Amino acid sequence: MTDAEFKEELKHPSGGYLFFGEEDYLKYSYSKEIQKNVLDGTFDEFNHIIIYAEEYEPGLLSNAIFSLPMMADKKLVEVRGVDFNSMKKEDLSALEDVLSTLEENSHTVLLIRADNDYFNAGRLPKAPSEIYKMMSKYLKTVEFNFPSSAKLNKWILSHFNKGKIGFDPTLCEYLVNMCGHNMWALSKEIDKLCSYALKNGIDKINREHIDFICCKTIEFDDFQLTNALLERNKAMIFETLYRQKASHEPAPAILSSIVRLYTDMLMIQRLYLGGMSKSQISSAINMHEFRVGKYLNAISGISEKKLERAVELCKEADIKSKSSSNVTPYIAVERLISSICALMCR
Repeated sequence: MTDAEFKEELKHPSGGYLFFGEEDYLKYSYSKEIQKNVLDGTFDEFNHIIIYAEEYEPGLLSNAIFSLPMMADKKLVEVRGVDFNSMKKEDLSALEDVLSTLEENSHTVLLIRADNDYFNAGRLPKAPSEIYKMMSKYLKTVEFNFPSSAKLNKWILSHFNKGKIGFDPTLCEYLVNMCGHNMWALSKEIDKLCSYALKNGIDKINREHIDFICCKTIEFDDFQLTNALLERNKAMIFETLYRQKASHEPAPAILSSIVRLYTDMLMIQRLYLGGMSKSQISSAINMHEFRVGKYLNAISGISEKKLERAVELCKEADIKSKSSSNVTPYIAVERLISSICALMCR
């Protein structure tokens, strides 16, 4: 379900929930709403159990689910920060065994809050990942993606209203262009603006206040690096990578986007060589037809052998970044980019 559909569910939370998707701020906000509606203020310190990644193990989660609430009807168990992508088959099996007991423990509400970098849901709804399919058997899944511009603007105005400071709706786009679309970053900048206004007796925020108070954020389009790789523009590839590194873009996320790019390119090439049209490929892999067209244009003149080698390089970089103490994720990304440029760039 979407976050909008989940609002109705919030009135009477029960069973288990999986929060996943791109927007961590919404996951945090709605987890707070679940806390309000599950916990009644009676011995909340005992009836709210949080299991973090560093202490997670199936046995601990099982004990938390089975234990009875103290002097209350329900308790809330939260799991945060676990890297589900790195779980082995036996780890997933052990987790499924625990989740299967949730139905018989109606006194427990379970919330698994999955970080976007640590949970791959696959391509919903047509091609869910194995872990998503398993978890969705036992948990109600709620996907939190970046809101549309209209929803984001509405949220910005409501945030200023909570701070009791006026804000011109026509400045929403200007604020987003200045601070970025990330709701965590925006909330902090709005809080700064409200504090400044209250301290200085200002009733309404204007553009000058935004320029004076807010930190400018350099944002990267999800496809900026991949587009440079598609175009085989060596200068742009390294320029984009440098800027992403300077702005502390997570290296695993950059690596993941490169891996996805070349596995998609190889898959699209094979489907096309197998006789499928652009529209048929789009439907088969649940990718927008315009994007498929860009990939087909990019792979024109590139041999299948080269793409296979690029995928091998991606896999090697991914393994090294996770298993070698001498190869940090950023080093793995930089070496991969260099190897791919040597292989692909003209």
